[in-house]
Amino acid sequence: MGQDTESRMWLALRFPHWALDSRPPAAIDTSADDNVLVVENRASRRVVIAADTAALENGIHPGMALADARIVLPRARIHERHVAAEQAALERLAGWAWRYSSQVHVARADDSIECTRVVLEIGASLRLFGGRRALLAAIRDDLTRLGYRFAAGVGASPQAALAFARASRQRRGSKLESLPLNALALAPRTAASLTASGLCFTGELLALPPAALARRYGMELLDYLERLRGRRPHGLTLYRLPERYRTRHELIGAVETTQGLVFVLRRVIAELAAFLRGADAAIQTLRLSLVHDEAPVTHVTLRLAAPAHDAAHLERVVNERLARLRLVAPVLEIGLASDRLRRVEAAQDNLWRNDTGTHDDAWPAVLDRLRARLGHDAVGWLHDKSDHRPEYASAIHDHPPTAHEHVAAPRPLWLFDTPQPVTGDVLEFLTDAERIETGWWHNGVRRDYFRARDAQGRLLWVYRELDRQARDGPYYLQGLFG
Repeated sequence: MGQDTESRMWLALRFPHWALDSRPPAAIDTSADDNVLVVENRASRRVVIAADTAALENGIHPGMALADARIVLPRARIHERHVAAEQAALERLAGWAWRYSSQVHVARADDSIECTRVVLEIGASLRLFGGRRALLAAIRDDLTRLGYRFAAGVGASPQAALAFARASRQRRGSKLESLPLNALALAPRTAASLTASGLCFTGELLALPPAALARRYGMELLDYLERLRGRRPHGLTLYRLPERYRTRHELIGAVETTQGLVFVLRRVIAELAAFLRGADAAIQTLRLSLVHDEAPVTHVTLRLAAPAHDAAHLERVVNERLARLRLVAPVLEIGLASDRLRRVEAAQDNLWRNDTGTHDDAWPAVLDRLRARLGHDAVGWLHDKSDHRPEYASAIHDHPPTAHEHVAAPRPLWLFDTPQPVTGDVLEFLTDAERIETGWWHNGVRRDYFRARDAQGRLLWVYRELDRQARDGPYYLQGLFG
């Protein structure tokens, strides 16, 4: 028996209002009583395909004509369905599902699939997450936090799990045979014929002779029933992780302020973090694209000090950057693109902690926030260079140094951009001259450097040019010691 037909446990998640739930909420007044409906054209009619919870409680249901829905909810806000945005959101959710399984199937609702779904094999993960109940609770908490409404079902095959998910509110048992016939994914004509024949439950259908079913309904029905019972490979296409995170979020309503954008991005960043957590990956560069109606796209690039995947950290960095941003026009859509996904390196906890109880490696988060607030180029690492000339002995880079040049003589921490003249007779010289004569190929120098103390007790680094013959020639202050 093949691998796909071995005894396994599958979880099916159905999202009946995916066309609405997959879109981040707009930054609107939450006190408003307007309902939200998503509609599309079907057979020259505009019908509702998704609605918020309040609209459902008021009698709206998927498949309802928009004209009838307007009678029930005249103030409802209407949005057109956008298939590309739904597909992008579904792929993000597939990445999240990788946290619980390496076998994930996703499919968006279309003419052949009645409801958007995510199906994953969870049998191999039960021990890792502490059993079935704990695993299902973790999945439920994740989806609730992300704002998705769903129905779940567990079965020995993907098809059985989907059947249990369809019947999640009407089944009276946990056995496949007890499921109502309308929980199965049967062709409409086949379902109608079986119902007219008096069949009500799956067990009654499975008890019929296969040869008789094949003659009347064809081999397609037999093939489905074999997959339903796990006797044949499920035949579903499994999701594969991309090399980079790239997606777009189409908003329910236009966002006109950065404060509103912060509210919307909370959901966007939460989905990104869920994807990264599921993929066991981190990113170091993230580019936000803010799409406007009548203005060029606004691009915001965040380069992190170290690969990150934590939602709280990513959200703080994004918010710091948005505080410096002025929107040129309302935002209708948000695009995200990362650099190559990096595997998260598992590190041992520090045995010794500093006095504050925090980890020594907390500085990358501080650096990211400083760069987001001040600008990426305003914060960096000071690298020493192999050059004896003080003004050329260091440079600022956006990454930490990998090695350090060693200089025998001490060097001051603070150097002046332009050396300042100083009178030699007020100085107390503490060292003999250190001669620096180099750089003849570019801005060469010939100098004698001294450590000296002035009348205020400051420890100075001074020099005089060697081409001056007078012994009491002018001195220049190059730097200050601590």
